[in-house]
Amino acid sequence: MSRIRTVRTVLAGLLAGASAFSASLTLPGGTSGQETAAAGYYCHDTFESGTDDWEGRGGASVSSGGTAYAGSSALRVTDRGSSWHGAQKKLDSAVFTSGGEYSFSAAVSGTGKMMLSLEYKDTSGNTKYGHIAEGDSTEDYIQLANSSFRLPEGSDYVLYVETESGTSAFSIDEVIIAEAGTQIDGLSPVKIIPGDIDFDEEVTAFDVVLARKGVIGGLTGNALRAGDVNGDDEMTVADLVQISGFVLGQVQEFKQVEKPTSPPVSAEGYMDSIRDRITANVPAEVLKDQGGNVVHITYYSTKAGRDKGANVWLPPGYDENKKYPVFYVNHGYGGDERTMMNGMGVLEIATNLINSGEAVPMIIVFTDQYTDPNHPKQTGNGQADVPGYDNFVEDLPDSLMPYIESHFPVKTGRENTAVAGFSMGGRESLYIGIKCCDKVGYIGGGAPAPGIFPTKDQFMDHPGVMSKDDMRIDPPYSPYLLLIAGGTNDGMVNDFPKQYSDLFTQHGTDNIYLSVPGGGHDSSTVIPMMYNFIRFIFKAG
Repeated sequence: MSRIRTVRTVLAGLLAGASAFSASLTLPGGTSGQETAAAGYYCHDTFESGTDDWEGRGGASVSSGGTAYAGSSALRVTDRGSSWHGAQKKLDSAVFTSGGEYSFSAAVSGTGKMMLSLEYKDTSGNTKYGHIAEGDSTEDYIQLANSSFRLPEGSDYVLYVETESGTSAFSIDEVIIAEAGTQIDGLSPVKIIPGDIDFDEEVTAFDVVLARKGVIGGLTGNALRAGDVNGDDEMTVADLVQISGFVLGQVQEFKQVEKPTSPPVSAEGYMDSIRDRITANVPAEVLKDQGGNVVHITYYSTKAGRDKGANVWLPPGYDENKKYPVFYVNHGYGGDERTMMNGMGVLEIATNLINSGEAVPMIIVFTDQYTDPNHPKQTGNGQADVPGYDNFVEDLPDSLMPYIESHFPVKTGRENTAVAGFSMGGRESLYIGIKCCDKVGYIGGGAPAPGIFPTKDQFMDHPGVMSKDDMRIDPPYSPYLLLIAGGTNDGMVNDFPKQYSDLFTQHGTDNIYLSVPGGGHDSSTVIPMMYNFIRFIFKAG
């Protein structure tokens, strides 16, 4: 009798209740046969008798215990308030030197994308970050390894483990650092085959038994991934029926359920509800004092091909265990991440409105927009520099936003994301609002510069980045708030802010235009815009 016929005969008996099988789930993972430190490793942390000098990062706590990959203990990381909260260890400066190349490996068990990362000081003393290795875990151990990682030029190296998102607890075991090129034997990746719950690379009656047990008691990790053949993220009778049918030859391939997608939250009506409250008059008391704290960060821009900086403002009463919406602020031509922090009222307004309860507590990121792979700094030639500003429409969602979301406790989604700026920063904020409407729900432009659509002003011919017909943000991504401010005495951009507003209106995109009497191309226009914008963002829906 052939094997498949035997399996089907046995399965028929199972389904009829004539007999019962017992099977043990083969868990992924290796043995404890790791090399010892005596074999030439610079570091080999097993966590068998403690934390091996690892400590909590951010608000996280670490302890020795939990389920080990090898031996009897691992490092357990708990109390994580943000994705960047994890575990860290300072590397010995006598061993790990600037520019040195090493082989890194760590066994980690968690949920989602796990990252083995590095913090260090560059040659100028700025704190920077980098990733050594990453991989996806579904509660089973995986190996994060890089056999040839060169330490960046600098000092004060700190090795740490974090996650791309989420705050679930995770475990670390068998952390090894060796000479560059050393292939550290570790975990063999688990091959996930739909229906193969026991990981023997075949779908058999034994998988049906495990599927039945899973329906009753549940499955986790890779076992759930294998058993959930219909793709609804649960182990249910529907999965059991398909696996049984497959083994009996009644099902040739597993059918996935179509997951419902939730439409974006509607923005309809919000702007109308606040339109009469928009004012050019800013109370003097909101411009007094400034609270909160500012942290300077450095992130790698894939668009520019280099590191860029940003300043991150943490609001009064900041609690790293809470999550905050995030507001990105863009500067005008010739500026950087420091420009909008002083003289524009942003931090004073945010501080006072948050303290009085008139604004939602938020994290504010002051950007350095210029993103040119050929020039690290602006050339001073306006025409030549403009593409570097327009490139920020890619740098923001591709590099800066992921960095902020992985290092600070920010809420994600367009309902929790705002962008606004002044002059060139106002223009780019409108451009970002159009192109990234699925990621940004609140958009503001203070005296936005011309150039989104082809035009000409007193300084140059603007080729534009889209046509006038494209100046629109259509449902279901209509903005919750689109606020454009123009000063009546602004001789720099003249009536271009109003032109932008009118084009949006013509194309059915609701917006609010704030005309600032006597406002020029400076803080006299920006402050009223920021006052209204900060008051009303993150309140729709």
